[in-house]
Amino acid sequence: MLQVYYRIVVSAWKTFGLGAIFWRWALFMPIFMAFTHFTLFLDRIFFPQYRKIQVKKPIFIIGHPRSGNTFLHKLLTQTDEFVAFQTWHILFPSLTARVLVKPFINYLIKKNKSSLIPDRVGHGVALDKIEEEELLFFHKLDTQFVWARSPLGFDDQENPEFRFHDLQPLSRRRNSINFFKRCLQRQIYYTGKQQVILQTLQSVHRIKTILETFPDAKFIYLVRSPHETIPSHLSVLWFLLDLQLGVKNIPPDKLQRYIDRRYRYNIDLYRYFYDLQKNQEIDSDKVMIVRYDKLRSDLKKTFTEIVNFTGIEPSDQLKQTVQQKDRTQKDYQRKHQLIKLEEFSLSQEQITKDFAFVFEEYGFNKTQSI
Repeated sequence: MLQVYYRIVVSAWKTFGLGAIFWRWALFMPIFMAFTHFTLFLDRIFFPQYRKIQVKKPIFIIGHPRSGNTFLHKLLTQTDEFVAFQTWHILFPSLTARVLVKPFINYLIKKNKSSLIPDRVGHGVALDKIEEEELLFFHKLDTQFVWARSPLGFDDQENPEFRFHDLQPLSRRRNSINFFKRCLQRQIYYTGKQQVILQTLQSVHRIKTILETFPDAKFIYLVRSPHETIPSHLSVLWFLLDLQLGVKNIPPDKLQRYIDRRYRYNIDLYRYFYDLQKNQEIDSDKVMIVRYDKLRSDLKKTFTEIVNFTGIEPSDQLKQTVQQKDRTQKDYQRKHQLIKLEEFSLSQEQITKDFAFVFEEYGFNKTQSI
């Protein structure tokens, strides 16, 4: 973890100089991390009961970004009957910390100042809205979000073991997944609910490790044509970079290297799950594959299949919500703009070639574009 943090700071200095971005990571980040881990330690004193809680049959929503994962996650959790994390819960996983910061969080929400990332970017984030739990691993600097949303994305070197979590040394990967488990225990204690439904997209690379810790876990794998996911995902990343760092502040060669890497990592994300299936390294009864186009065209039927697969017991309110969404979501239009593939030095033909195994496996149209 310290090695990763050191590389973030060095990359911030090499990319942006000794300006605000560098000091944000060099000073603010260690203070925030120290506060987080200190208050996590205090939980053992003030809330020792959480450690006795069992995490039973967790459900992990995984897949490539922009495949409908957020839509499904928010759909299943919007009636507040399952365990999920609001953004401020992810920022402050400690129960002790939440006691301290909740008055301030409530003040921001009351004053309509809870938005952290606007919807126009393509993935809006607000303190009081459900967010993807993959971000919990950010506290351990052990998620691809570190590469996507920190200066580490512009680093000169790459370390595949930092991305392929199942390939990490045993102590490293267990340290991260045990931290994640304790966060789930805290959240079950905090919410008083039992069934956990999580959105952990990048943890496709962590499936084996998850099953070692949660042998009764099940995965919902959402899949969508790369012709749709790749331009959408890269566009969102571009707008996030511009919002948080300013793309004009990034040297062009490092910006292009960042895009090239994210593109290759996208291939890896599809490929890793594909290989797990082909090599029969994950039991078929552990995974349900949901196509994005089916999620859009027949939500009601897909929801019923998810209920049967996971064994969750949805309330009548959730069933009615799904039925209502089924009638309206076919007309959904994306809220963010798409950047042309040429701006990323890509083409539709290149995507068709690089993701040929995906098109062949799922029968996606090779000429269709978003």
